[in-house]
Amino acid sequence: MPEATGTPQAVVLFDGECGFCRAATGRLARQLSLGGRLLPWQSVDLATYRLTRAQAEQRLWFVTAERRTGGAAAFAEWFATGNRAARAAGRLIALPGVRSLARAVYALVARNRHRIPGPWEHACGI
Repeated sequence: MPEATGTPQAVVLFDGECGFCRAATGRLARQLSLGGRLLPWQSVDLATYRLTRAQAEQRLWFVTAERRTGGAAAFAEWFATGNRAARAAGRLIALPGVRSLARAVYALVARNRHRIPGPWEHACGI
């Protein structure tokens, strides 16, 4: 894992070919003061993060030296690195009842991200 100042830095791996993914991760990181380095999975050696191409294609990943977390659970962990609102949202997403709903919503958005209207519409490689 890459390190900054002697401490492992969290990394958020996302689909860099998807305009929605690029816009959403960048906006969330800025607005919620989220930690971690945003990296398109296409630009890294996935083996460094103990991930396969198939895993990277399926979901967003939040990776630290200790853990790899994908999908909705990755958002919960990533949000824990942010401002007060982000940390509260992360705790909410991690609650047992909400966790199942978050997984379902994540899957729905992931399957349909190329259909979500916005300025990224023609930039999605899906």
